[in-house]
Amino acid sequence: MRFNPGDLVIIRSDSTIYEMLESNSNVGIVINKGILMFVHTYDDGENKEFWAYDVIFDGRTFRNVPEEVLRGITDEDEKDFK
Repeated sequence: MRFNPGDLVIIRSDSTIYEMLESNSNVGIVINKGILMFVHTYDDGENKEFWAYDVIFDGRTFRNVPEEVLRGITDEDEKDFK
């Protein structure tokens, strides 16, 4: 699990959810702890966890948004605006 409630995220433009947004703003806020959707075990025994989150974009809640289509906004990003 990578995100926590209150984290700001950007959705990748190649996501199907991006096409449903009413504006060009792709910044959202995570509103729940991650939900473990699936665990895949590879032949070498390594496990890959797939997490999903509920995220508000443009005042609209999108449920079970896959972690793979989200990117967190961090302090590193914010320093570019100073």
